[in-house]
Amino acid sequence: MARAPYLTRRDGGRYYLQIRLGKVAADLYGRALLRASLRTSNYAEARRRLVDSLGWACELIDAPDLETLGTVLHSRLVAYSGRGAPVTERELAERVAFENQVRSFIVRSQERGYSFCQRFHSFASNWVDFVNQNKTSEECLIRAGQRREYERGRADAGEAIGHGWTHSPLMHQMRSTDGVSVAPHLSELRPINGKQEAMPGPLPAESALRLSQVAKLFYEDKYKLNDDDRARGEYEPLISFVIKLLGDPELSSMTPSDFQKIDDALPEIPNRKGLPTGDRVTLMSRFKFAKANGWDKLERMTVTTIKSYHIALRAFFGWAIDNGYFHGPKPTFKKISPENLTALPRDAFEDDELLALVNLPLFTGCRGTSRMWTKGGYFLQNHIYWGFLILILTGMRAGEVGQLRCADVVTDGEFFFFDLRPFDARAGRVALKDQRKFKTQSSARVVPIHPLLIDLGLLDRVWELQKNKIDRLFPQWQPYKKPTGELRWGQPMTKSWQYVKGLLEITRKDLTLYGTRHLMADLLDNEAVAQRTRNRILGHVGSVPDGYGRKGMLSPEQSAAIAALEPPVIKKMREVLLNAKTKADCGQLTVLKPWLRGLNS
Repeated sequence: MARAPYLTRRDGGRYYLQIRLGKVAADLYGRALLRASLRTSNYAEARRRLVDSLGWACELIDAPDLETLGTVLHSRLVAYSGRGAPVTERELAERVAFENQVRSFIVRSQERGYSFCQRFHSFASNWVDFVNQNKTSEECLIRAGQRREYERGRADAGEAIGHGWTHSPLMHQMRSTDGVSVAPHLSELRPINGKQEAMPGPLPAESALRLSQVAKLFYEDKYKLNDDDRARGEYEPLISFVIKLLGDPELSSMTPSDFQKIDDALPEIPNRKGLPTGDRVTLMSRFKFAKANGWDKLERMTVTTIKSYHIALRAFFGWAIDNGYFHGPKPTFKKISPENLTALPRDAFEDDELLALVNLPLFTGCRGTSRMWTKGGYFLQNHIYWGFLILILTGMRAGEVGQLRCADVVTDGEFFFFDLRPFDARAGRVALKDQRKFKTQSSARVVPIHPLLIDLGLLDRVWELQKNKIDRLFPQWQPYKKPTGELRWGQPMTKSWQYVKGLLEITRKDLTLYGTRHLMADLLDNEAVAQRTRNRILGHVGSVPDGYGRKGMLSPEQSAAIAALEPPVIKKMREVLLNAKTKADCGQLTVLKPWLRGLNS
């Protein structure tokens, strides 16, 4: 049988409506595909639901602008809310798919400054009614499904007793599922001496596992995928909070009211500041302290943190659905308290801050390896020295700098680059275990090396290290290994930055070490460097077309443009840094090279 158009499916999972968008619609949506879950893994049912949803999907795709799109959505909202809550799963599937499109429209409108609430005065009230109707319907349908399972269990139990298959008291024992008693199913019986008899204790089905049991399976699955326990470190504090909040229920019995309870609780967790030491340990201890003692002298978490919790929970429950541990609709988490703190935008370094940094003793002459921030007669180009300068002059991430190898310094014959690709594709495929791991897939790139780094002796360092058979560019740079096994390569620089920030008496909260990336982005923007080139240099995710084109080094024209990035502040930095280098070359400063003596390598 031919597959219906616009119908796609995850491997072994649910079906989706999927339509590739034209240029106008893609620009409006900010993505190339319109996708909506049909909430079923049954092909025949998916085709029926596809037909139900194609009407509104085609209307949205044909909309030429946000105002037309809003008009379509508003009229549909009025019609849906006027019908009342849906009574079948099929109706609910159509409405939930449409609900997600409205949410996307609201986000896009806010991003582009389109005030849809003023254009459609009853939009907000219709939207609230529509969502509440969907929630009510979802709860009713889940309850109805549980009741059907209960009746099926009773019928099976009666049939077993009627045929004399068992007289075990276990047959009269009832399981509790969200307050509804359920008799054992026939599948829980096994033949003994030719007769069908109840098992001493029914084996738990996958769908009957408790939240803590499913979480353990989730961590194990992620461990196999990542070859470390990072998922436990990222998810366990949050999932443990949910378990304690709800009392570790069976995952399959969780209802929309449980998910709403989670959503309501997350914004009520304070951050650690102001809490007694013993109450800072877990999210639940922080939550209970605020609930018992009020919010005096406490701060709420940032919007960014709460949203990261929403994303993590959606990922966990999505995994549970895909693996058959939960059979309800994928829950949504979105509540933010008006009192949650705003995210703090990170700013670029200012000129005077950069100049103050490079005038510190590490860059101009220090007292030695253990007193690099005290003025003295030694010239020490250690990993902290190069780390700061590479971050400033390339916009790389600290974790990327720490992993650099001597072999990563490459050239096209005229310009030099850091090759951050996980492996050399021209040499063929490699095993996954042999790839380097970076923050994102877009981190794999080739970064131009600023001429100032060459002038300060970076290539001489590479040559010396290779001559001494040292592979890593910064052998003293040791990553922090988390208890989960995950390596944090950026920590040596972030710790140094905290110390340097105190030395320089920088008090503004919006400046972090990440400000070096904002600085490079600002330099590229000021020179009108093409967006695709900007994305490639910084390792940012661009649009789909940005993935096409040259995968290796930049073109000679692009490289020349990057090499010429030398605004007045970098010229002043050059003067300070090369003055110290000249003194070292002339013997006025004593050169230290502990990495060649095998120290901490």
